[in-house]
Amino acid sequence: MILPRPRKARTRIALAGAVLSAVLLLFLALGARTTVRELTFRDIDEELRTLAIAVGSDYEMEGLGYEESLAKGLEANVFEFRLQNHSAILFDGERALTVSGDLVRPNASFNLTPYRKRPEDAYTAVEPYSGQHRICRFLVLRLGGKAVGATLVIFRSIEPALRALARLDRTLAGLVLIGFLGTAAILAFVLDRALRPVERVTRLAESVEASDLSRRVRVSTGGEEFQRLTGVINSLLERLEGAFQAQRRLVADAAHELKTPIAVLLGEAQDALRPETGREDRRRSLETIERTARGLAREAENLLSLARADTAPAPPFEVVDFAAIVERSVQASRGIAALRNVQIDLFRENGASVRGDPAALLRLATNLVSNAAVYSEPGTSVEVVAGTRGGEVFFEVRDRGPGVPAPDRSRIFERFVRLDSGRARHPEGSGLGLAIVQQVASTHGGRIEVEERSGGGAIFRAVLPAA
Repeated sequence: MILPRPRKARTRIALAGAVLSAVLLLFLALGARTTVRELTFRDIDEELRTLAIAVGSDYEMEGLGYEESLAKGLEANVFEFRLQNHSAILFDGERALTVSGDLVRPNASFNLTPYRKRPEDAYTAVEPYSGQHRICRFLVLRLGGKAVGATLVIFRSIEPALRALARLDRTLAGLVLIGFLGTAAILAFVLDRALRPVERVTRLAESVEASDLSRRVRVSTGGEEFQRLTGVINSLLERLEGAFQAQRRLVADAAHELKTPIAVLLGEAQDALRPETGREDRRRSLETIERTARGLAREAENLLSLARADTAPAPPFEVVDFAAIVERSVQASRGIAALRNVQIDLFRENGASVRGDPAALLRLATNLVSNAAVYSEPGTSVEVVAGTRGGEVFFEVRDRGPGVPAPDRSRIFERFVRLDSGRARHPEGSGLGLAIVQQVASTHGGRIEVEERSGGGAIFRAVLPAA
């Protein structure tokens, strides 16, 4: 029988949310059950191995000795390691030499066959010695030293642990059911109150004048409330298209850029806060945090610069001495060039004046020069040339880096695009510098050209209209 689909969107949302909540709780419950089960059996296995090694080492050093050694060794080690409810069988070859523990009847028959091919890892089986057929955890240890040829079998009942796990299963199942019902009730209540203003919003949005919008909101499967709102929201989005596109782009860029450094900050902070972390390791973590934070600040400024250029109107242009801006960018990049043993040589061919925004043009020049300093081979030089040709101002940066393959020369100006060769040389970069360069050049009516440099490297050329 197929249940009818609810017409109300709030009902469908409440049911879907409750189902998703139940699924999440189910996965959490299964994870919790698996973890508790693994921890429980791990503790039991550690008890068995601790006791088996302690008892077995006595025999390996002293020999099999007399029959009471097993019971005394078991009792001594149980007291020392605070273990309990363990039983043991010591086989001398095929013969059971001695037994001990409350799960072994005196008249029980013992056979090495069930344990002969068992690895020395704990396993679960039903014990045949007490007559109660209890579920136990077994560990088989083959002795060496003076007890070579002997086999020690240690086991204990795990039925109390299994009963506790069964109670945990019932509790988790109850929590999943309660979570489903509770989520459904809460969502139904919240959605009922949240959707009351829908009618008022619809009437208010109907009075807004519309303009063009390339995309439309489509609610083909929504409830009747959202079907009424579709047309109204579309008309409202026509006037808000530019703002929403800029906002979505900024959010996407920021999320892409900040995800990795935030993870680094969190990981290093957690390492530094651990009590066992040494002073030197803590200092290194703090240095990493400081370096990553500086990178975050730099990339945040880049993102804000891109966002402002996407949405805000360009500032009034003024006549700017572009050669002076290039000289400032060279001075600003000499520090990073010195760290990489790269020399920057500046050449001015003639006067170069443009009409534009000085701050944006400085960012364009600085990004190109600093990129060349970062990606050039140590011991090489970067040539920076500024001048005018044919009524245009040109600005060339010639580096000795890995170069840019011809198929990738258009891609490198896209946001967050980085080539493998550049990522290997400068893993801290984000791929925003050349995007800003392209954006500034386009805003000023110019263009960016890339070509191969003779002898290796690349030439980045910015061409702008002369003032």
